[in-house]
Order: sequence, then C-alpha cells, then structure tokens
Amino acid sequence: MDLVRHLEYFVAVAEERHFGRAAATLGVTQPPVSRAIKTLEKHLGLTLVERTPDGAAVTAHGAALLPRARLIVDDARRLTTTAESLTASKTVRIGLIPQLDDALAARIAASVGVRARVETAGAVSLLDSVRSHELDVAVVDHPVVLDRLTAGPVITLPRRVCVPTTHRSAQAERPRLTMLSDLTFATTPRTANPPAHDLLLDVFRRHALDPELFIANTFRDVSIGVASGRCFGLVPAASPVLPGTEHLDLASEDVALRVRIVRRVDEADSLANLVDRILLQANK
Repeated sequence: MDLVRHLEYFVAVAEERHFGRAAATLGVTQPPVSRAIKTLEKHLGLTLVERTPDGAAVTAHGAALLPRARLIVDDARRLTTTAESLTASKTVRIGLIPQLDDALAARIAASVGVRARVETAGAVSLLDSVRSHELDVAVVDHPVVLDRLTAGPVITLPRRVCVPTTHRSAQAERPRLTMLSDLTFATTPRTANPPAHDLLLDVFRRHALDPELFIANTFRDVSIGVASGRCFGLVPAASPVLPGTEHLDLASEDVALRVRIVRRVDEADSLANLVDRILLQANK
C-alpha cells in the first residue's frame, strides 16, 4: 500500500468534506478515492470518514489523525520538490558506508533521481572525498573526525546480531552476547573508521565479550561468514534472514548503527536535508 498517497486522499476528503470535490482536487475520479479511504481505514483499523447526505464527515479518530496525515503528505511533497531541484541542476554525488542496507541505499538513489552517483566506501575514505570535492555529501558512521567538514545530527538505525542457525545462541531461550565467545566478529576493517570501530569493540567488552575479528567489507561477506558457522555479525534490523543465519535482538541500543550526514561547510544543505529525511524515515 502506498501510505503517502492514501493519506493524501484522506486529507483531501477531510478538507473538502465531499468525495467528489476531493477527487476533482486530486485530478482523479471518485471511485479510487473511495477505495483509498477504505484501504487506509482497514490498514489502520479505524473509521476515518463517514458518508453523510451532504458529502463526508471526519470521525473523531479521523480528526485526531488528520494533523499528522497533513504533516506526512506535506513532508513527502517537500522531499519530491527538493529532489527535483537537485536533479535539475547537476549530477549529485553521494557517499555511503557499506553498513547501510541495500534497500536504504536504493531509496536514497531513487529519491535523488537519474543524476545521482552513489559511491560506497569506509568513512575515512568518504570524508577525504567530500573534502576534495569528489562527493557532495556522505553518510558515515559516528563518531568520526570531521576536520574542516560539518555534520548533521546523529541518526540511530536499529541493528540485529546475526548468528549461525546451528549456534547455541540461536537455540537459547534467553540468548546473551557472551554466548558468542566461540565465534569471530565479521566487521569492516578498523582503517575504515577507527573511532567507530573501537567504540563498538568497547561495547562488546562491556558485555564481557572480546571477539577475534574477521574482516568483512560487505554484507555478503558477513552473511557468508555467519552461514559458514564461524562468525557473528551485525545487520540492519530490516534485513531479510538468509539461509543458515538467525537474527537476535541483543543489546539493541548498544549495537545500533549511528550515522551522520557530512558535507563541506560551504556546500548548500538541501541535499543533506533530503538524505536526512530518508534516514529518519528508516528509523521510524
């Protein structure tokens, strides 16, 4: 279901108080509007609009959700407008760390459009590329050494611990991080971002886990290492569970991926704001 589109139809009906007038405002016929409202109500489990002899009336539940619906619709329009202005002007160059999942990377590229050029590398390399004007913005893991760059707020993206299906932690009723002591940790090399790398290992040590490391530059490397039974790794919470692996919700706050959008001080912040909105949506 296209939630934004359905919310747009709901907002139109709520404002026009009439299905026909709402359809005219939206530039569609009335049946799709009626179907959209019914689909949205089924999705939310609430009645939002009631038909009346004069047209349509918003229910108490609908009135409570209407302000939030307007915000989402307006935000989506602003995102589209920003993306159009960016793609109309020049090629947009974006750097992403490999810890971001493919779906999120694709969403960023799609929002920017056909002029997007996306590069994947470690944070240190991406920061150098931003400084040298090879990239416009980069999404890097936090913390990093900025050095002549500016960064947006820290955004937290949930992650899960990925373990082999045959491992005792996958079978345990109450798994703990300490159970992973017989596995190596599949992770990007320390050179990709020393501060973030060291901070994550400190997290494991606080949980009485001091694993040996297996260098994994991509999610494929992590998945192969885990499926082979020798490693554990961290994957985005929304990632599919692949054969031979299991996802565990362990120390979720500590192992979450914290990222920042970095740009040059003299660079306009419109692109950074666009990427920021997409990351925030992924965090909801």
